[in-house]
Amino acid sequence: MKCFVIDTLLGIYALDEGETVINFIDFSKNENKAIDFFKGLKEKIISKEYEQFLQELSSSGFDILIFDNEALATITNHTLGLNATYTPENLEFRNFRFNLKEQLKKIGNYLEFDEISFHFKQVQEKLIKTNIREAGGKEDLIIIQVIESLDILKKSISLFASRLKEWYGLHFPELTDKLIEDNVILAKMVDKLGHRDNYTIENINQYFNLTEKRTEKLQGLAARSMGADLDLSIIKKYAQQILDLDAFREVLEDHLEELMTQAAPNLTTLIGSLIGAKLIAKAGSLKDLAYMPASRIQLLGAEKALYRFLKTGEKRPKHGLIFQWNLIRGSKAYLRGKISRLISGKIGIASKVDYFKGEFIGDTLATEIEEKIKDIEKKYSKPPIKKSETKAKIKSSYKQTNKKRRR
Repeated sequence: MKCFVIDTLLGIYALDEGETVINFIDFSKNENKAIDFFKGLKEKIISKEYEQFLQELSSSGFDILIFDNEALATITNHTLGLNATYTPENLEFRNFRFNLKEQLKKIGNYLEFDEISFHFKQVQEKLIKTNIREAGGKEDLIIIQVIESLDILKKSISLFASRLKEWYGLHFPELTDKLIEDNVILAKMVDKLGHRDNYTIENINQYFNLTEKRTEKLQGLAARSMGADLDLSIIKKYAQQILDLDAFREVLEDHLEELMTQAAPNLTTLIGSLIGAKLIAKAGSLKDLAYMPASRIQLLGAEKALYRFLKTGEKRPKHGLIFQWNLIRGSKAYLRGKISRLISGKIGIASKVDYFKGEFIGDTLATEIEEKIKDIEKKYSKPPIKKSETKAKIKSSYKQTNKKRRR
């Protein structure tokens, strides 16, 4: 025998071929039951009550179950192994839903139309809120927020440091004039040493790990400095703010490393958490990156250069964000395009495996990249001849040929 299984926000109902309700699960008195059921359906989890509901139908001789909800039919078929089919065009479903109030009366549920509407509204609102909450808590969305916060933080540190150089440069101009270029080290020097009289070898060695030559140079410059004497208390507090921001940057980077290891372990192993997170942010999500072709991954972050190439015919970009990867940035200029194509293809594979929760293959991909980069370096050991050089050689050989002919 066959029966029709109809799911609503008020309950799950089974009808025989005469459209009589033969079994049901009631949600009308407990909204949370409806929310848990449909949330579980989305996550492909079946409640014990629904499983018992189906077992009762099966024991009563109903061996063919017909659904108008494809997801419910699929999970019933695959998880419980029952003969479930999806045929929404049956009139039984339409008749039941259009006459829900009258159908509920048959099982002793005397709800008015307003009460049914209110229940539907309450459950639907809670389901929507749950979906929004889950969407907002997705790891790749959190990763995007963290990497964008890191970018803002780094820009802020750079802006703060440039102001510190000018401000502290009034007191010790020789220090800020390209002698100490690292922003954080400069801020730490201002905070720990302050006045230029404190730039002694002992004090410098106590707080900083500099070479002996640079330490002696710092001491000598401080002794001969032509800077003005200032009240450095506010400047030191300003430098402390830079150090605090940098400390928080390190905390954020550690947090990003943890998030990337959980959400995209293969991508992280391949190119690191920072570049991987930037690619996810630029693509929009891990899903978008996974579905993106390798040629587009290669140029992510180089959109302006690409548009300029398409519009004016200028030199075509070879890489975007992936240029920050050390094996591309540290390679010879004429090999970077080839290595970029190689790594973008592997990034595409890694992101797909991560998105679809496949097995960890990051180490294998990394080994393959190293081997192929060696092959590229071996195959293209010499830089290609430039067009200008080729034209010069042609002209030179042409002149030599003409000279021989004249002789």
